[in-house]
Amino acid sequence: MSSAPEKAAQAMTYLQQYAPEEYGKYLQFTGSLGKIGNLPPVTQELILVSCAVASQCDMCITLHIENAAALGAAREDILQAAMLAVAMGGSPKLMYMSYVFEALEDLFD
Repeated sequence: MSSAPEKAAQAMTYLQQYAPEEYGKYLQFTGSLGKIGNLPPVTQELILVSCAVASQCDMCITLHIENAAALGAAREDILQAAMLAVAMGGSPKLMYMSYVFEALEDLFD
């Protein structure tokens, strides 16, 4: 079975092949978002962890946890960001915490 990063890479490859203009514009847009204000990259990734849980996207959860950890986020910071999404979204978001715990165990244990 493919890992989340491998699945995401496969999706991006497909988009580059079949929708290169649209995908390019998407990358340009999302790349520019990090330059609007002064949030540090690690804070941006923690926000994206919370958004990923809120969106119930297992691949996004794994990718943004990996990115946050690579930027120096502590396990507790990542867990807090994920739990904030649960606080806003209730039980459906709580079910996606299993992906958070799995990613944290892979990175920090």
